[in-house]
Amino acid sequence: MRSQVRLAASLLVLGSALAACANLPTSGTVQVKSLQGSGGQPQPGIQIVPVPPGRGWEPTDIVNGFLAASASFDNNFAVARKYLTTWFSHRWHPGLAATVIDVPNVNSNTAPKGLVPGAPQTKLVTVTGRHFEELQTAGPNQAGSIRAVRGSSTYRFSLIEKGGVWRIDAISLIGQPSRQSILLLTSADFARDYQTRDLYFYSGRLPGALVPDPVPIPQRPGNSGLEILVNSLLHAKSRTPAGKPTWTSAPPDSSWLYGAATTAFPTGTKLLSVDVVGGIKAVVNLGGTARQASQAQLHRMAAQLWWTLVNPPPFGPASANQIRSVVLQVGRRSLQPLGPNVAGLVPRGTAAPPYYQLRSGPEGPAAVVMRATPSQQAKVYLPEALGGQTFSTIAVSRPPIGSAVLAGCLGRHVYLMPQSRAGGIVTRLLPAGDCTSLSWDFLGNLWVGTTKGVFEIPALPSAGVMTVQIPPLPSQDIQSLRVAPDGARVALLVRSGSSTKILIAAISKIPTFTYLAQSGQMLRVGSDVTNPVALTWLDPDHLLVLDQTGAGKTEIWEVPLNSGNSTEIASPPGVTSLAARWPNPKVDAAGTPVDLQVIIGIAPSRTSPGEIEIDRSGLVNPDWVPLVKGITPVFPG
Repeated sequence: MRSQVRLAASLLVLGSALAACANLPTSGTVQVKSLQGSGGQPQPGIQIVPVPPGRGWEPTDIVNGFLAASASFDNNFAVARKYLTTWFSHRWHPGLAATVIDVPNVNSNTAPKGLVPGAPQTKLVTVTGRHFEELQTAGPNQAGSIRAVRGSSTYRFSLIEKGGVWRIDAISLIGQPSRQSILLLTSADFARDYQTRDLYFYSGRLPGALVPDPVPIPQRPGNSGLEILVNSLLHAKSRTPAGKPTWTSAPPDSSWLYGAATTAFPTGTKLLSVDVVGGIKAVVNLGGTARQASQAQLHRMAAQLWWTLVNPPPFGPASANQIRSVVLQVGRRSLQPLGPNVAGLVPRGTAAPPYYQLRSGPEGPAAVVMRATPSQQAKVYLPEALGGQTFSTIAVSRPPIGSAVLAGCLGRHVYLMPQSRAGGIVTRLLPAGDCTSLSWDFLGNLWVGTTKGVFEIPALPSAGVMTVQIPPLPSQDIQSLRVAPDGARVALLVRSGSSTKILIAAISKIPTFTYLAQSGQMLRVGSDVTNPVALTWLDPDHLLVLDQTGAGKTEIWEVPLNSGNSTEIASPPGVTSLAARWPNPKVDAAGTPVDLQVIIGIAPSRTSPGEIEIDRSGLVNPDWVPLVKGITPVFPG
């Protein structure tokens, strides 16, 4: 009987003959004081059929069955509600904000003392699991961000027997008040039932540029997934007086991008309907304050919708999204954005050639070389103060060839060297810590990662070194730092003790201060990369990360900014640095990027001055070809 109960309480998986084990996502938004995570990969396209409770089931079977049925979003959790008393079913209002626990341990406890004679028999069942993640949203039907939570959690289920059957009458987290919206899912169910899509907001620092915000949403049938995405764009936080349409609303405060991005949808916009025409066209009808928006603002709103609903999912097969166009309807106005007009709103890397260092040359000590063409080189000689050493790291600003500024650092000294040689070399002394990495943003500001925090050297010639404000971290040891082309995000390697975390932080700025993670949240990615030592942006949704696997042994990983696993990229031995550029989203007939360039630096040896190699065939099957002798290759930015 017990084996039959366990079988019936499980979910029947349809449409798949594969049995798979899913772990927790490798990423998510984390409180900066809690850098925890695990690995996993969602399995889209699997349908589940929940099973109602059977007669004679014990309290632990009821709880196990309820947890399994909660993984189905069918008809407002209709089957899951069969496990509840009528009283509690009316009060249980789960939304999308799941609490993710790993392999819960379900135990039955004795009934509480002091019961009234003749009252229904009661039992307590506790569910304990490693409490990895919480999906926090701004509303019950909006997408949100995942935050990691330390330690384990225990939930108490109170059950009542009536008419020979047990039903759940209350759920609470021990030590905290009960939440009527609680939705407990195992890590495997969450990975199977949710997919990650991108919401797109406008960069707060680069006008007109869109920034992706990866959010998990349940894989529901019909138009509900589209409605969730649109509602999540609309429910922003206004920074102006209520009732006035504004372009300065921000993503919800549950988003790690809060404070660093804006939305064109005025506060008070209402979603009237989302219809799909012909299976490929999404018609979004808006009301409320959107009716007061100007035509220019409508175009900005339509661009956000196009990228959110039409853009192929960056974390899964393009076939997962059938929407090919969007029509925005506001009152009597109708607007259909076209791909060619909005495709360039998500910034990518520059088309400029790479730079690198020479350890020595016929003209003297080491020089930095810009390779404009295979037969052309432009040298910028290193300062004599280095004593013949090369920089520990370099970066090149984005202006056109010939007017770029080369930055290099060694110890606490940062050197700024105009390629045109106008004005000569400028030296800046860092307030604290040794320089570990450099990165230019699109405004000409130089970001400096150090062993004691993050600093910024503004583009103004007379400006000094400014401290970037960041929340308290377990360590201020920044091993690597790269600003994204959109200017709203920065990728960091933060070392604490013997471990290094890969974090994405939002950039916000007020007249006198620059902030990272002003909301107190950062996006944790790539926790399945064991010992990251260098990183660079590959595209708006992925990083390339160099992993130190042993003495002189390294691996390259493609790291998504969602909850998926990292992918190893075949590479030659001895890689010490890497750089990438992807100026435009162009692909060939097979879907391979045609303008993606990835270059790597091979460590010098006693017989070699170091080698820089380039991938000529794409990351799926890379073909590394020697490019030039040198070290520390970088693209501008």
